[in-house]
Amino acid sequence: MEEEMEEETIDSPESASPKSEEDKFSLLPNALIHHILSFVDDMRITVQMSILSNRWRHIWKSLPVLTFRYDPIVSNGFFRDFVAAALMLREDTDIRALTVLWIDPLNTDIDIADALNTWVLYAVKRKVKKLVFVIGVNKSQSFEFPECLFNCESLTDLHLYLGSMYRSTLCLPESIHLPKLKSLKFEALHLYEDLMNDFFTSCPALESVTIRNCIMGDLQIVSHSLKHFTMVYSSFNATVSEVANSFLLFAPNLESFDIKCHPSQLFGLFLKSLVKADVEMVVQEKRNSPYTYSELPGEAKDMFAKAMMLMLEKFRSVKDLTLSSRFIQIISRSPDLLKTKPPQLPNLRRMQLRTYLSKDCAQAILYLLRISPKIESLSVRIDKDCLADQPTVPYCDETRHVMSLRSGSQMFSFCRIVDD
Repeated sequence: MEEEMEEETIDSPESASPKSEEDKFSLLPNALIHHILSFVDDMRITVQMSILSNRWRHIWKSLPVLTFRYDPIVSNGFFRDFVAAALMLREDTDIRALTVLWIDPLNTDIDIADALNTWVLYAVKRKVKKLVFVIGVNKSQSFEFPECLFNCESLTDLHLYLGSMYRSTLCLPESIHLPKLKSLKFEALHLYEDLMNDFFTSCPALESVTIRNCIMGDLQIVSHSLKHFTMVYSSFNATVSEVANSFLLFAPNLESFDIKCHPSQLFGLFLKSLVKADVEMVVQEKRNSPYTYSELPGEAKDMFAKAMMLMLEKFRSVKDLTLSSRFIQIISRSPDLLKTKPPQLPNLRRMQLRTYLSKDCAQAILYLLRISPKIESLSVRIDKDCLADQPTVPYCDETRHVMSLRSGSQMFSFCRIVDD
């Protein structure tokens, strides 16, 4: 009996020594430890985890994924020094991703551009693949990154947000060559027109582009590799005329198209492989402006409606389409235009509409269904707030009355109607 108890005591977890536990923990390969730590999105916490074992004491110095997140309580004004120290103490190994999230509304650091340039040089030297700078500034600044950033042969993902209340100017070099860049995201930037158009031709592998809340001139994008495109502008602190006035997108292999813009902007689209499109129209020139679509003259409404119809013609290959309440309003306000030869959406299977149920709205929905012979699913989100100035009918009764519609030779039924 005593021997059995002795054997049980030896095998029990409580009898395991700290030495054996530390050895098991320390036997993990570097690649696995790096993978575990890549889920910690704060380098400060990652460094603190070095106390877990002797093996982990210096493991953070060789991490390929670095994320520096500003904390106004913990950082206490030393964030830039911490980033510099962490990079200086790091081993001389390649970096897979460098992310700096520095949103400080009280930041008045006049040397912020110098700090970013230093970090860029470090990342490029170590063959960075993904570079993300999300920097909040409280005044308009000009950023001119080292030319090596825009000629980095290892870079595959670039995300620059350099603004907040104000947009900062991004100065691009004349020489740009990013042979492996696949994903590009520009936010809150003022971009120069001529260099931006050259930028896209210098990225032969580009697959995804997002341009959000930026100011630029006429934009031309020609890309055979592009698959996903998003352009969203905010009218806050900028008028429509300060955003892209005309827009040309030649992307024969594009699969998804997501855009929020003003209907007066001119579009030239070549999208023969497009599968999914999300279009939102904004009319107000500035946020909180009393200027609304209903106050526009009839000529302007007709011009906007024609522009929307031309855009629909480019969506012949689309299978999934989302249209905003303003888009529906624009095409519903030109009844004569709807009587003309309509564009066709022969491949459309799923349509989502953010709208309101007035008489004109119902006619516009029926019109869209008539030009979509293969439609299978329709989702209508009733947006009463966006178009509060429009008289609406009791949409619940109208919805019950129009629960089934015939589109072409197929029976169509509403799958979802949501009242916001």
